[in-house]
Amino acid sequence: MVMHDTAHMSDLSTPRIGRRPFMAGTLAAGALAASGGLVSAAAASPLARRRAAQLGANGKLRVAAFGVGGMGSSDIGQVMRHPNAQIAMLCDTNRESLAKAAEKFPEARTFSDYREALAAMGDRIDAVIVSTPDHTHAPIALNAMDQGKACYCQKPLTKFIAEARAMQELAAARKVATQMGIQRGTGKGLRTAVDMLRKGIPGKIVSIHTWTNRPAGWWPQGQPRPEGKDEVPAWLDWQAWLGGAPGRPYKADAYTPFKWRGVLDFGTGALGDMACHFFDTLFLGIKLGTPVAVMGSSKDLTADQYPVAETVTITFAGSADAANGEIPLTWYDGGRVPPNSVSPHLPKDLDIAAINPDGGSIIVGTDATVIVPCDTFGRDAKEKAPKHDFTDGFPKVFPNSRLDGYERPNLEPYNHWHVWVDAAMGKGTTVANFDLAAPLTEAVLLGVIGGRVPGQRLIYDPVGMRFMNSEEATALVRPVYRKGFDKVPIVGVA
Repeated sequence: MVMHDTAHMSDLSTPRIGRRPFMAGTLAAGALAASGGLVSAAAASPLARRRAAQLGANGKLRVAAFGVGGMGSSDIGQVMRHPNAQIAMLCDTNRESLAKAAEKFPEARTFSDYREALAAMGDRIDAVIVSTPDHTHAPIALNAMDQGKACYCQKPLTKFIAEARAMQELAAARKVATQMGIQRGTGKGLRTAVDMLRKGIPGKIVSIHTWTNRPAGWWPQGQPRPEGKDEVPAWLDWQAWLGGAPGRPYKADAYTPFKWRGVLDFGTGALGDMACHFFDTLFLGIKLGTPVAVMGSSKDLTADQYPVAETVTITFAGSADAANGEIPLTWYDGGRVPPNSVSPHLPKDLDIAAINPDGGSIIVGTDATVIVPCDTFGRDAKEKAPKHDFTDGFPKVFPNSRLDGYERPNLEPYNHWHVWVDAAMGKGTTVANFDLAAPLTEAVLLGVIGGRVPGQRLIYDPVGMRFMNSEEATALVRPVYRKGFDKVPIVGVA
């Protein structure tokens, strides 16, 4: 039998902002009323459906995988290391990737269109893995959860704020086990950072600064829409790949398999790709409060692609952890990094850009500054190890004397995927469930909107999910699904 670890993350598994932080009490009721309700009447069918998955005859969790290449292949491999999981269905618009995956799982049925897959396999699967491009996360996950399926969905949880709210609400209504794919957060370094923040090492929070090297060297951004069209290759189901996004002609090497991340219709840019890997530490460790404003500056934003670089500040208000009544969280990407001057505690010779090629977070407090490097190091980390060494992946505190008397927690290993499988089978709970993932994603997507509507401070109404001073920004909150792909259990969209 393959052994797997299901150890919990102890008290580090509960977000300090509380479960369902942006939608508690009257806030949730107000948001639903203002948007016309996020979950449709059809989606609110009897709640007598299973709390945990009804397993197949062999007692295993029957898993359907949407997206089988790239991260999808990794997610499938991790889930299948659990002795009680089996792959019952595979779905991918890339028929070559699908065929390769089918060789590994010959008993699994295969599809290229998620609509056909869910219609055909609804009673033969218990859970789904969604590892597709960002624009198809919510349509697949919402339809699967509406059938009572447990859901593991890659980050960012959704492309639109309204979808994130609907994901949280429907997961709660259906009582299904959920997890967002932010596995980096299970590393001991980031979990130690959560512990430090919860124990008040920085003091009251003055500001937060987070950065990444994306998109440089990973995928294109800041480019115009490619002209012309190419013949759709036989290996690609292009219409299924487009899903609910606006139709456009296929162009070779422009969108799939990876360059879609920088395209406005399909991805969420550098911020959407990486911020979830940093914001989870912040959401778990700090009472951030409610996001109320966002302001961004962008370089080379185009009508088709995200900017090549941006700086975006999201303001959270009403937090007991805030030094000044609010917490500004500033995001930098595309080669931009926070200057040393963001904190009086930092040494002048600290090379922030070299801390970690993937990025990190600087939490500035009244008593100390905590720097949290990205837990996974990039391709050239060894060559760029800074003088102040962060290569162990653990947070560093300036001044270090603030750690006098502090003891690192004794953390047990934690398997991000296996805990979800166990939860889907009715055993235990997950850390990155949609009660955490949806508000976290909402904050991320606020930043994305700030980068797309730069140059003005956008005042956000979290109850109505709208911007008080920008119709342009408000129009980016809700999706408009293409005909034929618009059967999604979410309302309040055109």
